[in-house]
Amino acid sequence: MPTVCIKWQKQVFPGIEIDTSQPPMVFKTQLYTLTGVPPERQKIMVKGGILKDDTDWSTLGLKDGQKLMMIGTADEIVKAPEKGPVFVEDLPEEEQAAAL
Repeated sequence: MPTVCIKWQKQVFPGIEIDTSQPPMVFKTQLYTLTGVPPERQKIMVKGGILKDDTDWSTLGLKDGQKLMMIGTADEIVKAPEKGPVFVEDLPEEEQAAAL
């Protein structure tokens, strides 16, 4: 299993092992756990092209310590709601009666 270095934006992830007996989607899932970038948004730049989901690892000629570059955006962080929840106890009496 070759060990590669992944560069994504300004971050570098050294020492990532690639199991060449598994399809590239397994590797992309591994990168998802590190970066938060979903596999469908990832583009992995390998010397000579882009890693596709159906690529055979043996055709890439990966070497230990080789640098790969990933392009993609992570999932957005869920924003807090603009308006918080309103409890029945906090409503005026007439609105409380209407709510019940």
